[in-house]
Amino acid sequence: MKNIKNFFTLPNEVFCLMLTPAELSVLSYLVRCSDDTGVCFPSVHTIATACSMSDNTVRKSIRKLEDREIITKSGGFRASKFGKAQNTSFIYELNPNLYSEGFARENLVDYFTRRNAQP
Repeated sequence: MKNIKNFFTLPNEVFCLMLTPAELSVLSYLVRCSDDTGVCFPSVHTIATACSMSDNTVRKSIRKLEDREIITKSGGFRASKFGKAQNTSFIYELNPNLYSEGFARENLVDYFTRRNAQP
């Protein structure tokens, strides 16, 4: 991921993924926030505010991006010093192949094969 001052890049193949406008917006925001390793950790509310959408729409978009294996999500809870679970920000990681040529086409074939195979 190459972030130049005040700019970020998305691969051209992202438009072959047939993402909804909300999914594209969330993915774009995650790319904007990610570091050189493709990792970022904005809250759902922060993403929603930046993308002018509801928190639920962001959650739905993240879930769909995860299902398509475009991003992975981890974290969300940690143990406090007293052993109780505490909420923390999720950690989002972009698929490292997102910028590889052909990623979108391979991902689409897998996605539509799995989707059409389900009864």
